Amino acid sequence: MSRGPLYLYALAGSEPTSPLGEGLAGEPLAVVPCGRFFALVGESVARPAVTADALARHDETVRRLADQVPALLPARFGEWLPDARALAEALAPRAGEIVRALILVEGCVQMTLRVFGSAATPEAGAPAGEDTSSGPGTRYLTARRHAANPGLPEVAALRLALRPLLRAERIERHEKGQLLASAHDLVRREEAGEYVRVVEGPAGALAGRKVTVSGPWPPYAFAPGGLG
Repeated sequence: MSRGPLYLYALAGSEPTSPLGEGLAGEPLAVVPCGRFFALVGESVARPAVTADALARHDETVRRLADQVPALLPARFGEWLPDARALAEALAPRAGEIVRALILVEGCVQMTLRVFGSAATPEAGAPAGEDTSSGPGTRYLTARRHAANPGLPEVAALRLALRPLLRAERIERHEKGQLLASAHDLVRREEAGEYVRVVEGPAGALAGRKVTVSGPWPPYAFAPGGLG
């Protein structure tokens, strides 16, 4: 491979030892060393068009690569660079963040829990769980903490039951529609089945909300900004 132009599929904490196969356009994949990690790329003359087929092929490629290394950070669809030098320059400012993320996701997969229904509202205008007897300054700080780490108070017992399995979590609240929130949970690969059993067991049944679970996925939600 001449190393350019390049389409980035993922970053890996170690160099794969088995053949990488082909990318979404049938191009051969290759490894580009980037200091303490490795870029897994294909040579592509242009950024691929956003189509359902291309998105599916991108995900299939990332899934296959994730099975070949202990730690992998998927790149978002369309991460295209003109050559290997541009790739190195794009990644260098985030090298420390990338290494930390690779350490975090090693040996793990992503499970996604979706919660449907209405938000918990113990009192109109107050975040769930807030002590409305406190002063306005305390309530403001509580609201700020809630915004920074929204959690899922609507299914608190289920989240507590899942807690021993979680290495990390990314919770996304949704403002419109029936989907209330999504929890992207990082769990050890061998514990993905146990995660599903907890969600589908008594803790999930007693949650009082409709919940769905999907995965295991490559850890898309745990890639640094601009990669996932």
